[in-house]
Amino acid sequence: MKISYNWLKDYVDINIPPEKLAQTLTMAGLSVDSIEKKGDDSVLEIEITSNRPDWLSYIGVAREVAAITGKRLKLSSFVVRRSSFEKKRTPNPEPLTAIKVEDKSLCPRYTARIIRGLKVGESPDWLKKKIESIGLRSVNNVVDVTNFCLFETGEPMHAFDLDTLSGNTIIVRSASKNEKIAAIDGTERALDGSMLVIADSSSPVAIAGVMGGARTEVGRSTKNILLEAAYFDPISVRRTSRKLALSSESSYRFERKVDIDNIDHASGRATQLILEVAGGQAGEFIDIGKAHARKNKIALDNNRLNKILGVKVPAPKVKKILTSLGLKAVGGRFETPAFRQDLKCEIDLVEEVARIYGYNNIPGTLPPVAESNQTLPPELIVDGKIRETLKGLGLSEIITYSLLSKKALLSANIDDKDAVAVKNPLSEEQEIMRPSSIPGMLGVMRYNINRKNGNLKLYELGKVYFKDAGQGFKERRNLAIGLTGEICDGWIAKARRANLFDLKGIFEDLLLSLGISGFSVRETSDPSFSADACAAVEIKGAPLGMIGEIGRDVLKNFDIKDKVYALELDCEALLRFIPLTRRFKEPARYPSALRDISIVIDNDVPNAVIIETVTGSAGELLKSAQLVDRYRGGQIPDGKQSLTYRLEYQNISRTLEDKEVQEAHSRVVSALQEKLGAALR
Repeated sequence: MKISYNWLKDYVDINIPPEKLAQTLTMAGLSVDSIEKKGDDSVLEIEITSNRPDWLSYIGVAREVAAITGKRLKLSSFVVRRSSFEKKRTPNPEPLTAIKVEDKSLCPRYTARIIRGLKVGESPDWLKKKIESIGLRSVNNVVDVTNFCLFETGEPMHAFDLDTLSGNTIIVRSASKNEKIAAIDGTERALDGSMLVIADSSSPVAIAGVMGGARTEVGRSTKNILLEAAYFDPISVRRTSRKLALSSESSYRFERKVDIDNIDHASGRATQLILEVAGGQAGEFIDIGKAHARKNKIALDNNRLNKILGVKVPAPKVKKILTSLGLKAVGGRFETPAFRQDLKCEIDLVEEVARIYGYNNIPGTLPPVAESNQTLPPELIVDGKIRETLKGLGLSEIITYSLLSKKALLSANIDDKDAVAVKNPLSEEQEIMRPSSIPGMLGVMRYNINRKNGNLKLYELGKVYFKDAGQGFKERRNLAIGLTGEICDGWIAKARRANLFDLKGIFEDLLLSLGISGFSVRETSDPSFSADACAAVEIKGAPLGMIGEIGRDVLKNFDIKDKVYALELDCEALLRFIPLTRRFKEPARYPSALRDISIVIDNDVPNAVIIETVTGSAGELLKSAQLVDRYRGGQIPDGKQSLTYRLEYQNISRTLEDKEVQEAHSRVVSALQEKLGAALR
């Protein structure tokens, strides 16, 4: 919302420059996004939060400024008699206008004031200057007054040419099917039964809360007007505005709730100004519906307020702050005004006091740290770390049912002989307790792929269940990870298809985050996995689970056409290798030395055996050994493969000498040649 600095001074005495005012408002929660100089004026662009519709008016913003600066809020004084049927006001009274509201839930309050004998023309300079300062175009004196009052009071109003209303009648009703209206923006729009309209006896004359119609628009020939001020249901206005793709300053305010108590005040203010700038005589005033909103009475404990804020704010100061914001102190409680429907409980009042008192006046303090002997069980600590790591690697967690159908289990080529059967299943989909997370993972992938979401990185951390000959049944914590579709390595790189090494890299990062330094894989076979890419995962010879590419027959059973790579781990077995006690490791002070080694070796020699040979022969200077390249093809004999490893050497206590690195590297070469039959390339 745009706020003219000079216009704002009509309601509160400001003795600080616009830049300082912008900073002050921002610190109090009323964010000023920009300041624009316009001649001798400055226009502040203010961001209004959806829960503060009272800030959508100059009076609302001025109230905040007055509360923050300790100044007095200045409101215009006027008197307009509200008697609805005093014929003595007009020497030749016209028939009274009939007002009918058919749906009071969509229009709880509707007011209409008649003004006769006015003269529509150009607005005076002061009025033009006000509305043009915030980017509005001057139309005529009557329309300019309604726009002025909209920004001053926050209440949208609309003036109808009274003589163009058929039947001298206003009906607030739902639109009929196929009904149309030509709006004042020059566009004809089709209406439907979900939209609320203002109509006369023949057709709609305005879209309620959104825009008026061209047929009853106030123009130079207008002599008599009906001035509308009302409360329209926010949801109804928002729905209508979106359906018609039509937004206005009025709809923006109605969508956020206007002050129902302020309607007659705003109507009276507009009437006074119209009489001043256009002449005429005020006639009857019709007010239909609920006149007041429910007001909350909230108790505020000053001791609790001081404890929450961490600073002592005297009770008289608290009362002054809240009353300056429009609240009333009533019997030890504070009554909220109708324009502050966001204040519902004590903590809301605490926040108001903090805003106006000034966050900068509240000292920063650290909360007390209470030591406790209670700690989470190790398995919950590990679960949390696993989730944190996998989410950080871009994986999404899924949760599938613990109950499966036998068909789903067999579709994944998993034998059901050790599965725990349910005696009285509710359906065929809940026949057994799952012995594996793979069927559920594949089901989720199929569901997403069928909905055009084929690039998936998923994990599930849950329990699986088995028969146990000794105890009957047992359950085990289990981790499953699945990849399919495309993967992007960075915002510069192009997307590529996921592969088994992506899954292996995720697993390595997970183990590293858990404090486990290494693992090994051993070729094996499993009915769920492809015979060409299946391995058992082990740590120090202890089996943990399986990793590989899901078999084509399994994917066909699940109607998945793309390749899927999966990992399933026994978390309870993994827990035995996780160091729960963390120890500080001093960062290396001295540089490391990198050496690459390329060898030609038999295809059937596992990478784990090569790494083990390298680490065993290099000695304590070797920090890491990593496979960086693999090649098969021309210049490499059949049955052989070319592998390149990058070795990093480092001494944590001093700088390495080239001689030391060369000696360690020579031992590695000799070990690879003698133990594994490798040849340097």
